[in-house]
Amino acid sequence: MVATKKTQKSTAMDYLASPRSEGLVVSIMTLLGYTAPKGGRLPAGVKYDTLVALRDTLEANETAQSQMASKIAELQGHRSKGTPKVSANPESIIQAVKSGKISLEELKKKIAELG
Repeated sequence: MVATKKTQKSTAMDYLASPRSEGLVVSIMTLLGYTAPKGGRLPAGVKYDTLVALRDTLEANETAQSQMASKIAELQGHRSKGTPKVSANPESIIQAVKSGKISLEELKKKIAELG
């Protein structure tokens, strides 16, 4: 649940949210044998337990790790890439290059344009 008030608690599950209309969580849970009764909710804690089981399975299975990492990289490759925002100091620019937000070649090109 995403916190919408200062007094409301939020959970790490917020980061795994997806539009309900996609049915992503329901389809994953169905694949694993868990379904909610019509108009009802999934069993208490089953989504959390699923994440624990997923983590444990991936830790124990390098093939599954590789397959999942490849699929995530593929999906990420299809997402639009925003223009990185860099504050105006040399350290932040170096950090942007180190983190891959901008390439060294792109930085060199921009510097050349200045001269």
